[in-house]
Amino acid sequence: MSITVSVPCPTCSGCARPAWSESPAPRWAALAGTARVEWADGTLCSLPLDSRELFPRAESLPLPGEERVVRVHGPFLADGRVPFWALFEPALAALNGLDEYPELMRNCALIACTPLAVLARGGGYAWLRVRVEEVTKLVEAADRFPPSAVGSLEGLLPPGGAGMTSSQVASGGLLYYCWSIQSNIGCWAVCTDDEHGMAVLLYGEWAFDQDDVALGHRPLSPSETALLRAAWPDPRPGRNG
Repeated sequence: MSITVSVPCPTCSGCARPAWSESPAPRWAALAGTARVEWADGTLCSLPLDSRELFPRAESLPLPGEERVVRVHGPFLADGRVPFWALFEPALAALNGLDEYPELMRNCALIACTPLAVLARGGGYAWLRVRVEEVTKLVEAADRFPPSAVGSLEGLLPPGGAGMTSSQVASGGLLYYCWSIQSNIGCWAVCTDDEHGMAVLLYGEWAFDQDDVALGHRPLSPSETALLRAAWPDPRPGRNG
């Protein structure tokens, strides 16, 4: 039986909220969800109650019908009557970032989950058992979703100024862009870059009280492509090119 899960923000003690509730998801997005989910692998025997304690992370993509153990961080709100969408990144990327392991971009996905049970709670987080309802791989987005030209991509462009850092890496026809300001707010995206031009598939925005993701198929116009290319130097290649 599904349940409703509410985890308040651990920083400001604000109310729990679903992803993209403060501002709408990008208009081009086909799916929108949260990156405030950590996926445990099947060998997890006990649930760490200290949020800083490491635990075995999942390497393999969850499959529909499976039950998995996850840790969600507030602010988080899921109504068990409707599955919530959560980002999946393989263990090394989840721990260290896609900029360090860009070859794992193609193994990322958005996962539709139904919460089944709250296994434990701590300060600003909860351990859940969830049922995997649907899996949408990043690399399938361009074929699965029709291209959309709506919405602005201005948020992806680094704003510049003091305290701003940015990076770009490439692997296997995919590009990862990210920027942040003093580790307080940031934005990132995974794009395709091929003979058809560039397109955004996966996009994220984060701050102390949000970590939202969106998946879709947003081709870039020539002018948008030029702006994006001008914002970063040539991409650093990934381990597998």
